[in-house]
Amino acid sequence: MPRPTRSFSRRVLLSQLAVIVVTLALVTGVFAWMGARSVTEVTETKALATARTLAIDPEVRKGATQASAEPAGEADGAITSALLEITGNLRSSSGIEFAVITDDRGIRLTHPNRDNIGRRVSTSPDEALAGRESVTHERGTLGETVRAKVPIYSTSDDETVVGEVSVGIHASVLDADLRREFLVLGSVAVFALVIGVIASLALGRRLRRETLGVGPEELAEMARDQGAVLRGLDDGVLAFSSVGVPTLSNSTAEQLLGIAHVDTGKDTTVSVPDDTSTSSRSDVPEVIRSMMLQAPDRGALRRRVNVGDRILLATAVRVSRDGVSVGGVLTLRDETQVLTMARQLESVTSMARALRTQRHEFANRLHTVLGLVDTGATDEARNYLTTILRTGPIATPVEGIEVITDPYLRALLEAKGTTAAEVGVALAVTPDSLVLGRVKEPEDVTLILGNLIDNAVRAVVTNASGSGAESAARTDEVFGRVEVTLLGSGPELHAVVTDSGGGVEDEDAPSIFDEGISSADGLDPEHGHGPEHGHGIGLALCRRTARRHGGRVWLLAGHDPQLGGAGFAMRLPDVLSDDADDKER
Repeated sequence: MPRPTRSFSRRVLLSQLAVIVVTLALVTGVFAWMGARSVTEVTETKALATARTLAIDPEVRKGATQASAEPAGEADGAITSALLEITGNLRSSSGIEFAVITDDRGIRLTHPNRDNIGRRVSTSPDEALAGRESVTHERGTLGETVRAKVPIYSTSDDETVVGEVSVGIHASVLDADLRREFLVLGSVAVFALVIGVIASLALGRRLRRETLGVGPEELAEMARDQGAVLRGLDDGVLAFSSVGVPTLSNSTAEQLLGIAHVDTGKDTTVSVPDDTSTSSRSDVPEVIRSMMLQAPDRGALRRRVNVGDRILLATAVRVSRDGVSVGGVLTLRDETQVLTMARQLESVTSMARALRTQRHEFANRLHTVLGLVDTGATDEARNYLTTILRTGPIATPVEGIEVITDPYLRALLEAKGTTAAEVGVALAVTPDSLVLGRVKEPEDVTLILGNLIDNAVRAVVTNASGSGAESAARTDEVFGRVEVTLLGSGPELHAVVTDSGGGVEDEDAPSIFDEGISSADGLDPEHGHGPEHGHGIGLALCRRTARRHGGRVWLLAGHDPQLGGAGFAMRLPDVLSDDADDKER
């Protein structure tokens, strides 16, 4: 079970705070140690400098030299008074706690407490009397102090030690300086901690917004599920961002769209193009990118689109989370084969319907012959059969169809002629038609030719709508005409279909073969190219099927000079077999 979203954000926040606290503690400790060391060194340096200054004072050297010459503790009062004046002035001007001057035996010549004058110092003077300076932290009669002890040399030479100067700064002064340093450092640390907490909260909020509140465990699980789903889908899947930039695709989508695969190094069936890569975006067809941008916030946008030699059913759905659009998904389904088979089945169904009609009429004629024979009217039966042989065995609504001998073409024309006659349109085969070979690709030939004839009949009906076409159809009157010219040249089949409809305008001619969506498909009708030719996917299928055979289908004339409507031409190589081959078989 995935962890709650707040648990993840809380973990991130606590982790960041722990890092910040540890870092601040280390930095604060280092700076506190450095600050304390610096303050201590400054205090020690001040005490030592003061002691040195006092030790080289001529009056001090003179007084210490004279006192050392006297018996212990019997220094002249005048000497002591002079030295007290010097140390008093020094204390008031430098802010030190005390400045004690002794003779070469460690007997005090000065002291802030006059009662201690003439007594031995409370701390050892040996270092100074031995001619060495020292700085110590010691406790004496005046409390704990930082003490600097400097030897006093005789006035007669600079080598004989005649006393020492001990200068002390009270530890409270040092502590006060340290407290000030720590206060400043602590304030900075607290301020940095507050900034870190605020930054962590902002980062956590941004992280929740960017990840949609999904934790790392859920993201990993979603990535695994996504890879499995994308690999298992037969349809193409193309994900896009909220601004319509492709972000993810499976191998099926790449194959259908003909885009280059982007290797992520992890899964060869899933590609994630870089958002900043113009090449990955330019590989995606413009019609697909426009669908990504036009996908509604609710519902789905469905269109049939032309991509290369395929007809794809594209469905774009936008995805939102917590009311925020996070992009969308576009699924692609290849309907080329399904639509082709549907058109072929429609042609076969039409031919089967025509054959059933012919069978019914043929049975009626056989019954007539049988009746004549049974009644002994053999002459009448012979004349009836002669008439049938001369005019054709079955009556057909297609004018001039007798020049077509191929069973597939004939059946298709008769089926389309019957359908056209029902809506008041005459279907005719032109006299200059001639097809000697046999059709060996009946499915594709009937698909293309059937679509062209259906479009021509629809164009005639549409052009005549509102002018009595429906009443004419009910009274078997003809108000429009469609002509088909069929020519065989070796294995090639050529055909021209013209009609008496409204034709195709020059501005519509370049897009007449583009993929159109009719309202009858239940899809978006705004991309159709008019209600006549180019209605739906018929012409697109015709051109695609012809190209598969190395042939073509094209608009021969927007307005035929004889009939006035559009004329479409077809050329299919290698779809006819020679008569000699048929006879040998």
